[in-house]
Amino acid sequence: MNNNIKIGVIGGDLRQLVAADELASDGYEVAVYGFDEYTGSFGMTTRCLSVEDTIRKTDFIIFPLPYSIDKIHLNTPLSQCEIHLKDIFEAIDKNQIILGGKFDSTAENFASEKNLNLIDYYKREDLEILNALPTAEGAINIAMQELATTLSGSKVLVMGYGRIGKILAHKLYGLHTAVYVSARKYEDFAWIEAFGYKSVKYDDINGYLGDFDVIFNTVPYLMLNGSRLKMIKSDAVIIDLASNPGGVDFNAAKNLGKNVIWALSLPGKYAPATAGKILAKIIKITINDINTNDINKKQDLFSDSERSV
Repeated sequence: MNNNIKIGVIGGDLRQLVAADELASDGYEVAVYGFDEYTGSFGMTTRCLSVEDTIRKTDFIIFPLPYSIDKIHLNTPLSQCEIHLKDIFEAIDKNQIILGGKFDSTAENFASEKNLNLIDYYKREDLEILNALPTAEGAINIAMQELATTLSGSKVLVMGYGRIGKILAHKLYGLHTAVYVSARKYEDFAWIEAFGYKSVKYDDINGYLGDFDVIFNTVPYLMLNGSRLKMIKSDAVIIDLASNPGGVDFNAAKNLGKNVIWALSLPGKYAPATAGKILAKIIKITINDINTNDINKKQDLFSDSERSV
């Protein structure tokens, strides 16, 4: 049981509420705030009426993913209330640890002013890998909705063979699509061919673009510029999964009449329950890592004191 650890969850979407309930079910004492427009069950969590009540005597404070949209307010899509970053950072004690997603220099500056502990769970490799699964399934869902034909039997291109690209190619192959994957490393080409996909070098991609029914981009650089977009057939579906600024020239795509969907934050949109459970798992691992490190530090101090006697 973890009932000696108190957690405050403030703001966010359904993922945060699912994560909060998962943590409460695992024995943590969990308070939540910033979900007044949510009409479902709050499970085993305690619903609070203010930020102050939520964070009082808590060990860990959980911010949303992303923690903010405008760098002024905390991200609270399920609430009418506005939580100013300045105010909430002022209310947090230096002995409390803040966990959140996609922290930037704004958050870091607020934390630095009060010497607060800030941990970005979105930077964890295990979270990104686990989140790649609902992202891939969400992308496939979009393709199925946009295509006039079945995805099975279609010819698709996955641009990039990172976390998302690997899982997406695997899922598409299982749906009996002709899967082509573009990459840049020779070891990636080896894995691509070992799994039965077709590999395409980025430098050679122009000769293939006109053949695909669906193109999934996972590379956060401009991969499909105006000249390349002209090569893609008019009824093809282009799904950009890359983070800001994306990998498609959206203005050129609009002028050319191309069907482009910039699909961001798919885990929260298409599989919030799964994404919330993943988030809870990562939070528990992070808390355990912190507590283990604290214990080890205390043991090291004790050992040092023994040696000095």
